[in-house]
Amino acid sequence: MIKLLLSCALSLSILPSYCQQDSLLKNFKFRISRYRALNLDLGGGSNHNNADYPSGKLENSGGGGGFGAGYFSIKSTDKILLSQSYSISSNYFEAKSKGASEVNRSKQFSAASGVSINNKWFAKNKFIELGVVGFRGLSRSTYNNSNIPASSRQNYGDYSIALNTGIGVGRLENITDMQNALWLNKALQKANSLAHPLSGAELNELGRTITKANSTRVLDSRKRIQFALETVDSFFQKNNLVSKTDIKYFSNLNDILFFAINNYRLAGSEKFIRFTPFVSDYHKDQVQNNNGDKYEGRAMVKSLNFSAGLNKYVPLNLTHQNNFGAALLLNYIQQDYSDRSFNNGSLTNELKDNPTSKQAALDLFFEHAIYPNTRTAINFRVQTLGGYERFKESTEFFGSANLTGAFNYFISYRTRLNINLGTFYQHNTREKYRYMILLPNTFQLFANAGVSVNI
Repeated sequence: MIKLLLSCALSLSILPSYCQQDSLLKNFKFRISRYRALNLDLGGGSNHNNADYPSGKLENSGGGGGFGAGYFSIKSTDKILLSQSYSISSNYFEAKSKGASEVNRSKQFSAASGVSINNKWFAKNKFIELGVVGFRGLSRSTYNNSNIPASSRQNYGDYSIALNTGIGVGRLENITDMQNALWLNKALQKANSLAHPLSGAELNELGRTITKANSTRVLDSRKRIQFALETVDSFFQKNNLVSKTDIKYFSNLNDILFFAINNYRLAGSEKFIRFTPFVSDYHKDQVQNNNGDKYEGRAMVKSLNFSAGLNKYVPLNLTHQNNFGAALLLNYIQQDYSDRSFNNGSLTNELKDNPTSKQAALDLFFEHAIYPNTRTAINFRVQTLGGYERFKESTEFFGSANLTGAFNYFISYRTRLNINLGTFYQHNTREKYRYMILLPNTFQLFANAGVSVNI
């Protein structure tokens, strides 16, 4: 009887804590006037080697380089949620192979750019959505052989653009900063650094302070670390929330602010109706033997997607979260493609078609995430898609199912263990944005494990 009473008392003492966590995570509002980030990548390399064979000496050499740049910004207020990203990249590589009787040379160049903009305007829990996603890519390569008075050239290019429009009710909030505020509160309580247990209002303000610390742009990384620590420490000092500022206090601040590596976490629900027009174009030209042989490939796709459904992200407490959603999908796709081959200017082969596809399907997903501590994330997800497609003159059922599990474990500040496993099945699925090829029915089991080390 005594054990039962003690168990009940313990449960009652824990329950308010979990209820508070649940409420704080569900009600947290991620608000920043503007956050910007710029990424730059620049690199290059070269190689050279010699090999002696009975037939003669072979010498290989090559080199190249590339660059990339990306820009990201986000604005989150009570009335607007705007995210933007832009990227460009380019690569060049040149190689030479010299043998006893021939010399081969090759050159390759590629470039790509992308843009993604999405904006939601909110009023009384309702929203209007407008966005665009675009991509442009091209590549060119040449190949020459000293023994053949000709060269091979290939040009490839494609672009795609999708316009996203929608209306809905509800909002999904980023609660990662509130999650870390709860972790920090837990760590400081354990270290006896707090003057008193933080109230719900104080915890919510701590989460907003962490947002400010993370979202203020400071170019110098050392100054950024200093600014983040001073911002959060100022919150505790100004409100007289800490009883002592020893090394444990500052090490906990540093640990949670910079090393609490968990997945992006959302809370809230939304019901939506979306229309997405989409256009893509692809071309490939290949020439060999001084224009004697030529190939041209073209494909243009126009589609309209309609979706209506709901998504819900439910933080049960600091450790557990359930996410689920359902959507009705209606797709109309029209394609126009051609493949043509030429020899000395004369058409030798041609394949043309302009098929259409109409789809009606239901998309469902459920996900359970576990965050046992600031270093570990465990995720289980199941997603199914099923419906009917009318392609040309036939109507068939199609579907897919995907069950996955992921485990991400902290070993050290530079090393993490990753484990992924799951199963995948697809039936009567078509490649939609090139030649509408019917893909083979597939059942797959997979498991992967590895250690990532950041040197």
